[in-house]
Amino acid sequence: MADMRGGIVEDDAPLAERIVRGTIRAYRLHAYHDVDAAVIAETCGVAPEVVARLFPTWEGLLLVTYDRWVQMRGTRRSTVPRCTVEHVRMTLAEDVADPGLVRVMAAAVTIAASERDFADFFRKRFEEYVEELTLGLQRDIDTGAEQIGIPAFQAATQLLAVHEGLQVQMLVRPYLDVLVEYDRAVRTLRQGWRTPEPVSWDLDAALVRS
Repeated sequence: MADMRGGIVEDDAPLAERIVRGTIRAYRLHAYHDVDAAVIAETCGVAPEVVARLFPTWEGLLLVTYDRWVQMRGTRRSTVPRCTVEHVRMTLAEDVADPGLVRVMAAAVTIAASERDFADFFRKRFEEYVEELTLGLQRDIDTGAEQIGIPAFQAATQLLAVHEGLQVQMLVRPYLDVLVEYDRAVRTLRQGWRTPEPVSWDLDAALVRS
């Protein structure tokens, strides 16, 4: 975290942690665009100058907050998911209960898609999540929990599209039961996963062999 904060000295670490937790609380209490250094400072009970000193760039504070918030997901689960699809469903349920995080994630997409500072860091977070889902689905295939006839990384991309798409839907269509829609989408996904992709014939190679 030190490189994200401009080199915080060890004595500042507890204060930096307090600011990160205060930032999470601020985004839970307020709309995304209403949160600035002054709001965070008030939430933390520190001066705005302290926030600016420990986190000189807004993207740096957002990235550290994003990482900490995502790490908190799933820490209070009473049951262990049986497969990756169930893990994502539990995560979506947590998103519904904690929409502030989803708003921050939506902002992270905008940064990741830009050429701004920290864009590479945010893009890396998305790639890491795809990798996590890919490994999980491959494990499910190996154990027989899923029948998937396409490469696991392709299935992971599709599952992520469902998850992120429903995150957006819950923000703009709050009346929608995204868990019901997730279950419907997953049924369709699994039907497609169980059908192997047709073989793509290389006509040029076939002519050479003949």
